[in-house]
Amino acid sequence: MPRPVLDLTARFFIVPALMLFGLAGCAIKPATTAAGPGSAALMPVAFTALPGWGPATAAAGLPGFVRSCRAIAVMPEDQSLGGDGVAGSLGGKAGLWRGVCAAARAVPPDDAGAAQKFFQTYFVPYQAGGSARISGYYEPVYAGSEVKLPGYDVPLYAKPRDLVAANLAGFHDSTGKQRIVGRLRYGKLVPYYSRARIETGAISHQAHVVAWLRDPVDAYMAEVQGAARLRLPDGTLIDLGFDGTNGRAYTPIGKLMVKQGDLAANDVSIQSISAWLRAHPAEAQGVMNANRNYVFFKRLDDVPDGLGAPGALGVPLTPEGSIAVDQKAIPLGTPVFVATKTLDRLTTAQDIDVGAKGAAAAQIFFGIGRNAAQMAGSTDEAGSLFVLLPRPTQQSSPTTAPATGATS
Repeated sequence: MPRPVLDLTARFFIVPALMLFGLAGCAIKPATTAAGPGSAALMPVAFTALPGWGPATAAAGLPGFVRSCRAIAVMPEDQSLGGDGVAGSLGGKAGLWRGVCAAARAVPPDDAGAAQKFFQTYFVPYQAGGSARISGYYEPVYAGSEVKLPGYDVPLYAKPRDLVAANLAGFHDSTGKQRIVGRLRYGKLVPYYSRARIETGAISHQAHVVAWLRDPVDAYMAEVQGAARLRLPDGTLIDLGFDGTNGRAYTPIGKLMVKQGDLAANDVSIQSISAWLRAHPAEAQGVMNANRNYVFFKRLDDVPDGLGAPGALGVPLTPEGSIAVDQKAIPLGTPVFVATKTLDRLTTAQDIDVGAKGAAAAQIFFGIGRNAAQMAGSTDEAGSLFVLLPRPTQQSSPTTAPATGATS
């Protein structure tokens, strides 16, 4: 059933930037870990190196990690979660999280000291080398309809029937997980239709329309975010989530608009891009079509109030507690401490940032609706990422996490 109308104002607090529009406890012996191409090296550090680390920070980050554990618990032992180098070897398979997840579930609720001690007992922080770009994303709320009505004529498509996704790792000796998306044409796999072709009706007989919007700019922004909440004409709300793409490369149109002189380099945000597109309707579709990537949606039911639509891990996203990362560098489900000049926060990697390369960038999920959109569009910070990986001795045979106290 559609969710009843919620008050979506003044609910989220920190201000990240939207990267997808972007320009462009115990002392550990320091040792740089191996990293694959495009990945930042990870250096083990003490918990005291994490700015602002303490009981409150640990307690705030624990619920999101436990939600990830629930998803990982039903995965096969050898299910890949991503990561390379030490991140892949210590956290890249679902089975490697069984021990720490069991210990996490044993931490008493509302015991901040126990939460801190849990992380310091079962994890080692690894700092990603170099500066990381910290930005943000959100779940928009748009006027929409489940049926086509006058004024609601912009489609959001479900995954097309003729779309074929292939994992090339099964076709050759490779540790990579290269995937391609296409369609069959005369028995051959060819690239799937571009955004421009889809917008002119190329898949109208191949894909179901999950919802209709009023505004093509809203539809584009819903795609960029990968999820949307729609307010139907009767006032109820429904949730739409990511269900794949056409496989084409993602192009940030903000960068393109700066290059064309449409926007100043210091004025690229959700608001400025949307305003320009709406003010230039004759040119807007051409600009959006420059991003050949197209996102498909599915209807989501029973999304908990206060949380966002599930990310790539299949876990509902927590405002200020979930981040999107490059899965090739950081395994999904991994706790990640994010530090910038304006925030220090323990998050969990629960979504994929298609624009990130290695551990040099991450996006924080900041919630739902207009306020979250304004916050997501106004900050773009340099910072540091600390990836918390399970101690090898704690991965398979956990003891109950200490109930009280904290260690350094």
